[in-house]
Amino acid sequence: MRFIGRKEELLQLEKEYSLGTFGLSIVYGRRRVGKTYLLQEFLRDKRGSYFVATESDELINRISLSNAVYRACGYEEALPPFPGIQEAFRFLFEHSTRERIIFIVDEYPYLAASVPSVSSMLQNLVDSYKHTGKLFLILCGSSMSFMEKQVLGYESPLYGRRTGQIKILPFNYVEAGHFVPRYSERDKALVFALSGGIADYLAWFDDGKPLEENIIELFLSTNGRLYEEPSNLLKQELRDPGRYNDILYLLSTGTSRVSDLANKLDIQSGSLNSYLNNLMDLGIIERKTPVLNRKTKRPVYAISDTMFQFWHAFVQPNLSLINLGLGKRVYRQRIEPRINEYMGKVFEKICLQYYERRIEKDMVPFLPEDYGNWWGNDSRRKQESEIDILSCNAEAMLFIECKWRNEKAHRKVLAELVEKSKMFKTDRKFYWIISMSGFHDVEHSLINAEMIDLKQVYSL
Repeated sequence: MRFIGRKEELLQLEKEYSLGTFGLSIVYGRRRVGKTYLLQEFLRDKRGSYFVATESDELINRISLSNAVYRACGYEEALPPFPGIQEAFRFLFEHSTRERIIFIVDEYPYLAASVPSVSSMLQNLVDSYKHTGKLFLILCGSSMSFMEKQVLGYESPLYGRRTGQIKILPFNYVEAGHFVPRYSERDKALVFALSGGIADYLAWFDDGKPLEENIIELFLSTNGRLYEEPSNLLKQELRDPGRYNDILYLLSTGTSRVSDLANKLDIQSGSLNSYLNNLMDLGIIERKTPVLNRKTKRPVYAISDTMFQFWHAFVQPNLSLINLGLGKRVYRQRIEPRINEYMGKVFEKICLQYYERRIEKDMVPFLPEDYGNWWGNDSRRKQESEIDILSCNAEAMLFIECKWRNEKAHRKVLAELVEKSKMFKTDRKFYWIISMSGFHDVEHSLINAEMIDLKQVYSL
């Protein structure tokens, strides 16, 4: 697989490596997001070694760590393993006083589970060798909560020792499109949605095939790589995966408030919070509050991982049919007619990323203080109202409507957005209509309005 994106992350690692002094960098992110591939690309043509801890006891990890340390220091792997983890790391740190070495520990939480004192060991070695050693040590992990609390957190023995940290995020819609360059902009957007921007999932899409074929092979076949992926990920990361599956199913059907979730699950609202927090730590769901009312005591929760959303909406309800080998019929009769409905919320996410790219390029009418979804009561029209994206500062507001439909958007969409905006009091208002299929009639009298199609979204 060719190396795509991650230019800033790679540059940060290269800059730290170029210093030639001791460094401790923490790299973390959810499973399959591309951490390992980034670190292997960074290590290419450099002196160093890569060690992957396993979910096993101390003995197996010690033997593997010993071999990796020997490789990093230029010795044969056939040497006997070190008597302990501390001796292995001390040998590495001592050798680094003579030459520059990169040493990467992947899945560090597994090593910490088999050797609970390893962080304290590394703390002592860092303190002893940080002025004389030339080791560039990288600790990498997929357990977000462990890495943030027990490696980067204030109570961690390693707190204050790191010289750098990188949180690896899913690819945005533009970067995801680079994995399938032969697809149309519409199909690129669908691939972004179906993969959630996760590197491994993106690599499994073949743009030499029609997108329908990829969906059937990956999701709607019992041997498809994404057929059981959400269930397997929950089993790997969480206890009581059944409860989490229930929560995700309810979220996928539109249940969004804690009280409603608790009632349907027949549990206390307070007991639900730990489940929601764990799913947020994994990047699967998000807690949402409306712009202009961020302190509301009634937040809503939604699935932020668009691959999980697709799976719970279309795969889980059709497992029996898929097991009968009817994946193609499931796609054509139950997924294809509803794919635009699914893409509606995903397109808002794409439009939000597009807006952020415009901010970076200074191509926005004003610098925002806050932006995102807005929902609430329109007292002027006496009804509940929603705005896909509202951006604001003390002097101006930008209202964005996102339309993922097969037909072109009409001018009345702009008129409706202007009408919604009348409840907000500001002298400067701007409007964007972003339409997947373009526009039927783009003529309008507002000089503070933009009509943006999907090609423009991708060509920025």
